[in-house]
Amino acid sequence: MSLATILQGGISIANDVTNSLQATVTHKAFSAVDGYGKITYATGVARTAIVERRQKYVRTATGEEKLSLARILFLTPVSVDERDRFTLPDSTEMPILRIGGPIDPTTNQEFVVEVELG
Repeated sequence: MSLATILQGGISIANDVTNSLQATVTHKAFSAVDGYGKITYATGVARTAIVERRQKYVRTATGEEKLSLARILFLTPVSVDERDRFTLPDSTEMPILRIGGPIDPTTNQEFVVEVELG
């Protein structure tokens, strides 16, 4: 049994145990930029995740340090782009500051996806 298999099992258990604590967020995936520079998004998809409101400085992909006001933790596979948008349960919508998570070598996707919003 590999470490990846153990982590997958542990995350699956964590997902089951925290299911009642998870909130529903709306994920609007980046679609395109029109000829006028306006960004368009796909229709929103409801996803469950652990949502944590807090203030924490994080380093963005460009190296800037910005204040994160919320963190979303997905315990199931989900594809997220930095241009996507998330609406939290209280209808707050914030831009993505950083996306991260350890990579599963068997799937080349994150075991868990952590999204910092600000």
